[in-house]
Amino acid sequence: MRLQNAKVIKVKRQYIHIPGHGWWYAVTVIDYYSRYLLACRLTTSYSAIEVSHALAEARQEAERLHGPLSKPPFLVTDNGPSFVARRFGEFIKGSYQHVRIRYRTPQQLGLLERFHQTLKAEEVYWRIYTDPQHARGCLADFRDRYNGFRPHWSLRPEEGGDPLVPEEVYAKGRVVQLPRWQGWAKAAKEKLAEMMGAA
Repeated sequence: MRLQNAKVIKVKRQYIHIPGHGWWYAVTVIDYYSRYLLACRLTTSYSAIEVSHALAEARQEAERLHGPLSKPPFLVTDNGPSFVARRFGEFIKGSYQHVRIRYRTPQQLGLLERFHQTLKAEEVYWRIYTDPQHARGCLADFRDRYNGFRPHWSLRPEEGGDPLVPEEVYAKGRVVQLPRWQGWAKAAKEKLAEMMGAA
């Protein structure tokens, strides 16, 4: 079952070194169900303002593909200073249902942790960025490859077959089966469907 307009998105950051320009951050926003990378914003800081900009880019991408969201999506974050800041709280108020993971349990953001391993292994570690613009262009290319060309092992079609790419699930509505080991996800999916039906 695909939950229309019921999105669970997660936000995190990745350090990227640009010689001559120091350390930068790639703030990423990903859709939990489809693994679709909604935004990958390169910034000089991980402040509430920059995270809010990344989230705005992600929402713009979601609405470009699906039109205005009829219900506030669930936003899952860690407890970093950016996400507990008053300014961030004001930005998301009424637009998102914010869920912060428990303290000292990064495995609750396991999907994003694993995504960042992929980002590093398939993009960041293979490049020496010449400047921030070069890095932004390379990250945009990576986002296109990740969403549109790279099959994801967990995105198996409900009817069976080869893994799908995130774009087929997020933008084209293909339904995927949850992996057997994700029993907790099946229970969460049922609970989410129940909550969305009641709202």
